[in-house]
Amino acid sequence: MLAPHRSTSGYALVPVRKHLAPSLRPKSIARMYSYFGDTTPGFNACPAPAQEGKDHTERALSAPIKGPLRQSRNPNYFQDADGTPLILCGSQTWNTLQDWGTKGAVRPLDIDAFVSFLKAHGHNFTLLWCTELPKFRGLPTTESSPPDFTVSPFPWMRKGPGLATDGGLKFDLTTFDQAYFDRLRARVQALSSAGIYVGVYLFSGEFLLRFRCSTDGYPFTGANNVNRIDDGYRGGSVESGVASVTMTATNDITEFQDAYVKRSIDTLNDLPNVLWICSEEAPSKSTWWNDRLISFVRAYEARMRFQHPIGYAALDGAADSIIYNSDADWVAPAARISPARSCGTGQPSCKVNINDSDHSYFGMWNDTSQSNRNYAWENFTTGNQVLFMDPYLVYYPRQNRNLCAAPVHGIGSKPDPRWDNFRSNLGYILRYSQKLNLANVAPSRTLCSTHYCLAQTPSAGAEYLAYAPYGGSFTLDLSAMPNSRKLTVEWFNPESGETISQDSIAAGSSSRSFQAPFPGDAVLYLMDGDGHK
Repeated sequence: MLAPHRSTSGYALVPVRKHLAPSLRPKSIARMYSYFGDTTPGFNACPAPAQEGKDHTERALSAPIKGPLRQSRNPNYFQDADGTPLILCGSQTWNTLQDWGTKGAVRPLDIDAFVSFLKAHGHNFTLLWCTELPKFRGLPTTESSPPDFTVSPFPWMRKGPGLATDGGLKFDLTTFDQAYFDRLRARVQALSSAGIYVGVYLFSGEFLLRFRCSTDGYPFTGANNVNRIDDGYRGGSVESGVASVTMTATNDITEFQDAYVKRSIDTLNDLPNVLWICSEEAPSKSTWWNDRLISFVRAYEARMRFQHPIGYAALDGAADSIIYNSDADWVAPAARISPARSCGTGQPSCKVNINDSDHSYFGMWNDTSQSNRNYAWENFTTGNQVLFMDPYLVYYPRQNRNLCAAPVHGIGSKPDPRWDNFRSNLGYILRYSQKLNLANVAPSRTLCSTHYCLAQTPSAGAEYLAYAPYGGSFTLDLSAMPNSRKLTVEWFNPESGETISQDSIAAGSSSRSFQAPFPGDAVLYLMDGDGHK
């Protein structure tokens, strides 16, 4: 989200051993093809599950990505090409594909530095944004009179004749700008080499809804292209600016959109770290367009080497049930804390849920660091994943959201360190997910008195990851295993990154009391070390 619009008893401590957590450190457009016949829905079929006896110790964050993500037997998570379930966590920011800048001057982003930034915080997922507008107005970076931003490059050549409303040459929608797609591929490859998955936006939708102006140069407005393609926008009402995503039948605009989507897929299909995402916070009346786009991408990729997961983010002001009932493989809802299962009437029926603060936690910069961490860990222990709408280098002084260093034309030179703890916690979450057997764990609101727990509870080999949003004392039901079995005890401090190991305890109690050995929110990891699988 870019603009506001919606609006006990204690456990006796034993001597501890402390250590710091590891550093987380085509020249003319083709006519419509029939893409919707004789195709098989869904992406890569799920192979045989990982063997039960597989060692679930931590894996390197930068392990090579061998193939696209697939559905796992645990519907909350994808699995990699080796059949190992995993979560996706990381930072994203707006200008990682297209360059942004104010006063008509774009500032190039150093993609290698951004990849290094993600690796330093232990992240394995990000998004590459696609902003539809060559110039947009109203992003509330300042308290009043926010500057216009200019954006470049775009998928189509700007060669005229004539000028578009933003002052640049008009677009020729029948001629792609190969440099744009070369950049797209190079950036996805750079992320893949670092072991990072990337959700590639095909469209936004939100920018049309919130940030249009009469001089925005939007390619699908008649004054801005030489192809007589016109969405009818002449300035004014929001409704007149979103026609390119709110149609209910194919038309001339969808034909050009299809050609662009095909070129994007052709550019990236052979790369293993890709996930698609159709739009985010698009108008509530864009359901037909989004549903068609999901079908179009799935049908086109069905004939190709790889089939990548397709995502669908929250619609503006609409119920999350719409995206749960779609045919998307993964979703990013508006709910602050995602449900323990994200199921609906579509195929697949249950989606992988990646809660994106962009849609669910607007204004998080006004909350405390602990409240920010609550958001991330509560989502994780409810069976979901987290994306952070990280302002990164976009200077956003309004409410002190992002005071990045030395901004020039709205783009800074160094990230604001105020967000480093939250960034690091996404990496901490990913590391704890690699301790767990994600094939077997499930969220539970009853095992832990805090209601936030991921656990598997067989009679041997149980494990529990509990989160206490405010620390203090709480209880866990450990009765799944007899008291003859022992559980290793590890505390983690999300504020400091410190772990504290304690002596093993007996299982068997239906209400075992624990007391966090430090103030603030706390993570507790218990594992049957002799039987863990």
